[in-house]
Amino acid sequence: MSVFKLITITSLSLAALLNVAQAETLSAREIMERVDDRDTGDSSVSDANLILIDRNNRERVRDLRLYSLEEAGVTRAVTYFLAPTDVAGTSYLSYDHDNQEDEAWLYLPALKQVRRVAAGDRSNSFMGSDFSYSDLNGTTLEWYDYELLSDDESVDGHPVWKIESRPKPEFAEQVSNETGYERSHLWIRKDNFMQVQGQIWVERGGRVKYFSARDIEEVDGIWTAHRIQMITTRNGEREHGSVFQINEVTYNDHTDPSLFTTQAMQRGLN
Repeated sequence: MSVFKLITITSLSLAALLNVAQAETLSAREIMERVDDRDTGDSSVSDANLILIDRNNRERVRDLRLYSLEEAGVTRAVTYFLAPTDVAGTSYLSYDHDNQEDEAWLYLPALKQVRRVAAGDRSNSFMGSDFSYSDLNGTTLEWYDYELLSDDESVDGHPVWKIESRPKPEFAEQVSNETGYERSHLWIRKDNFMQVQGQIWVERGGRVKYFSARDIEEVDGIWTAHRIQMITTRNGEREHGSVFQINEVTYNDHTDPSLFTTQAMQRGLN
């Protein structure tokens, strides 16, 4: 056996021991802090498909390009719809701020208008999908109480923590307005602190949403899910589902802040 393989096995064994220690010592809040702090790159460029699946399993596919840029105090992200023709030219821009209210805009080429997405609209469907604007933008850690429900489950053969997330009483109205969710169960992988599964109770309509992240691998040293799915059920039956299929992604290869402006949204990609 080569020295390289011996070093790899030793490292993996040490990692396994560290994961056992973490399972014993980390609180639910500390686990979620690690999830929030996970390295996602200073920037990224992705080519993806958004697949919309109706109750009869018929699919509509939309081609996307996504950019992100993380700087001090804010993460900017913009999504451009490339095809089909009925959505081509549409774009969505978001600013995820550390210390102030997040901002988001939607550009609809048919109207030639950039519309600000108000906080009260962020629980709405993103472009007809099962993902809401708040799902894309993420949530604020401080708004929630977290409880560790289990530390001995697994997803796709990987040990996970199961955590319940509930809005704190003082933030309940804000969470309701911005997400429309009552509570969530989150499954977090112990080796890389990625959320790989979720069950989300919607406030209205008797709906429950199911999240999953699959086809996970390291790209440029960053753990990446290539298939992200959300399924909406009502009274226990599937209504429809949506998939983000990430085909190509590159990290830390651009630093152009001019991509993340409302003017750039209107210009589109050349």
